[in-house]
Amino acid sequence: MAKLNSKTVDDEDLLIEIKTQFKDAKQHSSDWRAETVESFDFVAGRQWSSEDEADLDEQGRPVITFNRMGPYFDAISGYEINNRQEIKFKPRTVDDTGQTDILNAAVKWVLNQTDAQDEESDAFMDTLVSGYGWMATYMDYETDPDGKICMQRVDPLEMYSDPWARKKNLSDATYIQRIQWKTKREIKDKIGRAHV
Repeated sequence: MAKLNSKTVDDEDLLIEIKTQFKDAKQHSSDWRAETVESFDFVAGRQWSSEDEADLDEQGRPVITFNRMGPYFDAISGYEINNRQEIKFKPRTVDDTGQTDILNAAVKWVLNQTDAQDEESDAFMDTLVSGYGWMATYMDYETDPDGKICMQRVDPLEMYSDPWARKKNLSDATYIQRIQWKTKREIKDKIGRAHV
């Protein structure tokens, strides 16, 4: 049994609900997904359609691209890198000073261990290009049996959200799903490790 939207449901009902939500989110975001793929190609300098490339090839003309978008995106991304914000905990009272020092040291240690700043910069670039930038923070028990904190940029095309969400950062979404395609072998390895 699992809980979904404050009600208890069995696993089969939960799977049906998740599939329905995915189908709704996929349908709602289909235009955005097509535009996002095109936008990433455009920024990377792949700006010709396959039909136009074929026409030029047929005429024996070279396909030349003057990528004027890429440098603008690189400049904005560089500005973000040069002006990164640092997470700082501030004490609310004099007694909190010791605790905030520990919290500040812990955050600094985690960020240094995970290369989080590089991952955040990649997610920022995703936001510039597609409108969404995603990060995942999780514990990795595969590389370290005691657990290792990991922070990683997530491909925005893996993310599906509630079609009725209207607020910034999808703060009013009732669900957000991350869909990753895996081989049967990867799934068996993951499930096998989870049960060991």
